[in-house]
This record gives sequence, structure tokens and C-alpha cells, in this order.
Amino acid sequence: MAGLISRRYAEALFRLAVEKDCVDKYDSQVRLVRDALSCDSEVIRVINNPQISSDVKLKILISAFKDSADDDILGLLSVVFRKNRESELTDILDTFLSKVRDYKGFITAEIESAAALDDKRLEQIKNKLSDKLNKQVEIEAKVVPELIGGLKITVGGQVIDSSIRSQIDSMKKVLNEIQLAQ
Repeated sequence: MAGLISRRYAEALFRLAVEKDCVDKYDSQVRLVRDALSCDSEVIRVINNPQISSDVKLKILISAFKDSADDDILGLLSVVFRKNRESELTDILDTFLSKVRDYKGFITAEIESAAALDDKRLEQIKNKLSDKLNKQVEIEAKVVPELIGGLKITVGGQVIDSSIRSQIDSMKKVLNEIQLAQ
């Protein structure tokens, strides 16, 4: 249910941004608000404090962002707090930012490898994925020693696992099936 509500709020703001041709502007402003909500410990404490009313929380946020956020974004904050959905605000903002990235043709690929990959190799992978997906790919590289070797790439909900760990697990499964059949 929470995901559905977050998507609805995010979709409403996104449609408004497209309609007003303000996608880039709203993108940067929503990033500012989201970063403040997720990085500023004082703001986080206020938002999460059940003893502070939603109206007071909203006034604090409106005051903090009135010079740096458009009226539509401040309006979103007002609706979210009036409906007592402040616990979903970060998810709403993240969903909006995800919609903007998709609209602009960006996608993130998570690359896991047993050892750190050099910039040249990451660039090669990025270019191949960009060509294949016809999107601008951003890479998030992680070192996962448990993979032993090879790569595990996750992009757009799909996983390409060519790691040695995956191959070993597959061989174990086949061997177990052979033993069970005997």
C-alpha cells in the first residue's frame, strides 16, 4: 500500500513537471529537499518526532525551502503532511527522482566483481550496456570477494551473473540432482 501511495504522489508531481516543462528544475529542487531530509540529522529528528504536530513540521519545512523550492514542490509537502504521510515523504521523493531518470533515458547498472575493476573496463561495460539498452547507463561498482571471479550485473531488474560463485552453485545443483536421481 505504501508503495502505491508513494507512486501516486510522485506521479502527480512528475506529470506537473512535464506539463510545465520544469523537469530539470523540479529534479534539482526535489534532490535538495530529499538530501536535506536524509542527511540533516536535525531535520530527520524533527520529522520523526511524534510529539511535534504535522502542522509544525510542515511550517518548518516550508520555511526552510520557501526560497529554494517551487510552489508545486511546497504544495506536495503540504499535501503529504496534511494527510499524515510524512513517513513516506522520502519514498515519494525517491520515486519522483526515479521517474525523472527514466524520462531522461538514464538507468543504473550495479556491477559486482570479486576485485576492483579499472576505469577502462568499467567504461567498456558502460558503453556496451548503453548500446544494448539504448539508454544512458550510470555505473555503481561494488567489490564482492565472495563472487571469486567474473561479474554480476544488475540493471533494470534483470541480473546477468557470470561469476564463478554462480557457476559453482549451478554445478552443485546439477550434481545434487544427479545424486538424487540415482
